[in-house]
Amino acid sequence: MRNEPIRILQCMPTNMVCGGIENFIMNIYKNIDRNKVQFDFLTHGVGKNYFEEEIRQLGGEIYRVPFIKEYKKYQEQMTSILRENQEKYHTIHIHATYAMSYYDAKLAKKCKMQNIIMHSHSANTNVKKRKIVQKLLKNQMTKVTNYQLACSKEAAKWMFPKQVIEEEQYKIIKNGIYVENYSFEPKIREKVRSKLQVQGNFVVGHVGRLSEAKNHVFLLEVFKEILKEESTAKLLLVGEGELKEKIKQRAQELGILEQIIFVGNSESVQELLQAMDVFVFPSLFEGFGLAALEAQTTGLPCFLADHITKEVKVTDLVVYISLKETPKYWAKRILDKRDNKRENKIDIVKNKKYDIKSIAKELEEFYLKID
Repeated sequence: MRNEPIRILQCMPTNMVCGGIENFIMNIYKNIDRNKVQFDFLTHGVGKNYFEEEIRQLGGEIYRVPFIKEYKKYQEQMTSILRENQEKYHTIHIHATYAMSYYDAKLAKKCKMQNIIMHSHSANTNVKKRKIVQKLLKNQMTKVTNYQLACSKEAAKWMFPKQVIEEEQYKIIKNGIYVENYSFEPKIREKVRSKLQVQGNFVVGHVGRLSEAKNHVFLLEVFKEILKEESTAKLLLVGEGELKEKIKQRAQELGILEQIIFVGNSESVQELLQAMDVFVFPSLFEGFGLAALEAQTTGLPCFLADHITKEVKVTDLVVYISLKETPKYWAKRILDKRDNKRENKIDIVKNKKYDIKSIAKELEEFYLKID
């Protein structure tokens, strides 16, 4: 019988920005039984930790190391943290978007960490250099890890060797949401639309970090085509990121900046989704695409790039379109759904087992079993 909870060291790819991976693990953290399992965080990089106060309030500790590009400092500091806490942590859970996280696992193994989990959250990259690194390192992944997790089959294929995939030696941990929070409510929709001053507008929505992966430049071109037929259209962008100014500049060049609402990061994404009429998600790559799941749950028609995993299609609201198609073609398909009748989809999403509470319980049991 344990008197104290086991402590899991969550190794994050960033300094806990407000991104998909970070929101996922924080939602897990809030829903596990913290009398049995407690989280601490090892983060990479500098700058604001969006969740720092919340982590402290939940009882977690935070360690920081540089990004791997500062390899000597990164190696020294991470090794020091792991060796000083050998008795405290039996398990490190590494959250990865590509195979450079191999080095986190390699150092953990060198420091004799008992359980090393590699968790794949992405499925591709359009950066040629990264693809080369991925090919070289993924085949070494099982030499430095004990357990392989992924948010989808495509994410598993991206991160792990062929043998692991063929023999199904990995475990899928679904990306979950607070399903009940995404119930469609007409009164909330009208309230938010009034606040945004879009009561009579056709609102095209997107939720995602303003980064290269989300393909906002293409989204702007699609929206410009939508405006040609639907002059009342507004583009609602939820999220922050390093490309914000570049996106604004491109919108200015296209003559559509005045029709775009930049919301930034928000703790009320579920309410902002209520205000939208369609959801457009032309990402260059995704491990799963949690925002698309959230959008479906509120009853929004969703238009996704066709290489995004089919596992995210949990309702009949998803339309997949190739990025090889023109922005004009995307616009036409989107406008065809402008009169969609909104319906709740929470029961369907629950039945497909995407509720965060059940996923947190599954991961909690997994930790207790291996520790």
